[in-house]
Amino acid sequence: MNILFFTNISPFPQNGGEKLRSYYLLKVLSELGHQVFAIIGNEEKADLQEYRIEGVEFFTHEEKALGLADRLTGRHHFQRTASVLQLFEKIIQNRKIDLAFLDYGYIGQYISYFRNRRIPVILGTHNAQALHTQQVPAKGFVKKLRRSQLVAVEKLHERKYFNQAAAVLVVSEVDKAYHRSFIDPSKLFVIPNFLDEREYELDVVRDPNVLVMTANFSMYMNYEGLKWFVENVWNDELAARFQLLLVGRHSKEALKKLKGTEEWKNIKAIGKVPDVKPFIGMASGVIIPLLHGSGTRLKCLEAMALKTPVISTAKGVEGVRSENFIIANTAEGFKNALLTFNGKGQHLGTLLREDFMQEYSAAVNKKRMEEIINAQLLPQ
Repeated sequence: MNILFFTNISPFPQNGGEKLRSYYLLKVLSELGHQVFAIIGNEEKADLQEYRIEGVEFFTHEEKALGLADRLTGRHHFQRTASVLQLFEKIIQNRKIDLAFLDYGYIGQYISYFRNRRIPVILGTHNAQALHTQQVPAKGFVKKLRRSQLVAVEKLHERKYFNQAAAVLVVSEVDKAYHRSFIDPSKLFVIPNFLDEREYELDVVRDPNVLVMTANFSMYMNYEGLKWFVENVWNDELAARFQLLLVGRHSKEALKKLKGTEEWKNIKAIGKVPDVKPFIGMASGVIIPLLHGSGTRLKCLEAMALKTPVISTAKGVEGVRSENFIIANTAEGFKNALLTFNGKGQHLGTLLREDFMQEYSAAVNKKRMEEIINAQLLPQ
């Protein structure tokens, strides 16, 4: 089958949760034997030859910078970009496209392009975006008004376009319940965030004195979670026991904003790295101190795949099926959990890997994807 895949994300390098989602979707489609023509962003100017996937041909596009009118009105949520449409035309002119896969964010306005050509569309979501935006902290009347406006625009986009797709993929049952209010339930399918288990079979040496938090720290939920942790949880006793590494985009800027420095009380910001797996693999634990957000956290799944214990708020592991997380929702509870979890680390890590393999491995989700494509979109 020939599949046209379109996303605004730059999947390479795989240094963020949204990038991993798009990358593994492409990889699964390839391993199912499809020929994929993938239109992607490439904001980091990665050499795509280094990220070749058999059966996938890449085309790149650049998102246009948003003007003031776009930001104020949100009209870009409903407009189609000429350069993207030109790439669609380029691909379909000489090939019969059997299926379009539109992944991530507000790109529902492109569904009609394919429906008019009788090409079924899978629309992939990464979270319940409007609910996500609704949780963004906003102080003052103007910021609250702006947040309400953005939520309204996002909800309008969802209700205007999402039901036009032949199938809509969500990442959790929680997100499915949200989308069910405006999408035909027969079109909704859960494909959780997942990873290729073969890429997480590493030989690692654990350091019992290192903790890791991985994230894109420019995202409000990650920054606010770090802020809460630094201001309410981390103390001299923890600093004497552990070094905490902050790994990921804008971690240096985040810690500097909070404490005026990139290293503070045995917390060290590493910054953006090509691959977070070595850091997660060597740590005695991964912390996820989130208070906001939706979807399933790929940082959590990476820890499970690498047998690294997870110490988290309930929000941080929301939607992930496992009884083997260490959950702490108060500052005092988080402190105590960190001071006492080490003896259970190896056993918990093994149990987390087992849970990961049952629900979040590529092998399991490849079968789910195949069933959706074959049974729902192209019935025999």
